[in-house]
Amino acid sequence: MKKVELHLHLDGSIRPTTISELLNLDLKEAIKLSTLEKKSNSLKEYLEKFDIPLKIMQTKENLERVAKELAEDLLKDQVIYAEVRFAPNKHLEQGLTLEEVINSVLKGLSKVKIKTNLILCMMRGDSFLKNLEIIKLAKKYLNKGVVTIDLAGNEAAYPVMEYKELFEIAKKEGIPFTIHAGEADNAESVMNAITLGATRIGHGVRAIEKEEALNLIKEKNITLEVCPKSNLDTNMYNSLEEHPIKKLYDMGINITINTDNRTVSNTTLTKTYEDLTHTFHFAKEDFIKMNEAAIKSAFISILEKEELLKKLHE
Repeated sequence: MKKVELHLHLDGSIRPTTISELLNLDLKEAIKLSTLEKKSNSLKEYLEKFDIPLKIMQTKENLERVAKELAEDLLKDQVIYAEVRFAPNKHLEQGLTLEEVINSVLKGLSKVKIKTNLILCMMRGDSFLKNLEIIKLAKKYLNKGVVTIDLAGNEAAYPVMEYKELFEIAKKEGIPFTIHAGEADNAESVMNAITLGATRIGHGVRAIEKEEALNLIKEKNITLEVCPKSNLDTNMYNSLEEHPIKKLYDMGINITINTDNRTVSNTTLTKTYEDLTHTFHFAKEDFIKMNEAAIKSAFISILEKEELLKKLHE
């Protein structure tokens, strides 16, 4: 079926064959370095799998190539719209400018006939000025291939409220945003992200731990970008059966289904849908409803949303 993906990291979704070729590694070694073979102990450990992909994402050619290949993989997965996120500041090691980084990724995505946009990530742990640069870039590229910003990284070590001033600047500049919260950090982080003005929450599933957080999500009509496989990989839950996605969905919360990192978590949207069907007996109608929620909360115009809704129901 046709699908929409809102929470997808470019650097976590590079083909192992590409890593093998560009770093001159044996394919088995490339898979081992870029894919989680067994559960990690924490989000911090999970994030270590990004070291190898980042090594190759330092030239225009490579950035363009990995973006193009991801778009091809999305097309194969019957995705009709995707918002792809990445942190431009992580790709400057070989002398590229931030604009060259963004232009290379946009060029790669544009080579495939699929509707995509970029989300630029500010990083937890980066300096105020580094993250401010991302806001300025988002403003410059807004509706020219970039639709919003995000705050990603080690959530437990860098609470969301430390970035309050940056989000106030983003609001003044008219830039909407999503924030990673309620993954490695608790329900309080979800409430704080909403207080700062996030209209979507990356993950957000730990809101289930606090009624106040759930009420705030409903009251503000917040959308959760849920990534079930990734939540298992970062050891948030022991099994899919324990995952709160069904409970949250049954409460009437806007749920969208995402892969987070196709390569690191070794998954696709199709596979995720199959796993959720098997575990929670979601029906096709449920997935259509979740995709409608994804379209309605995408950072695009009303006209574009109407076109996508039409496409979803074709």
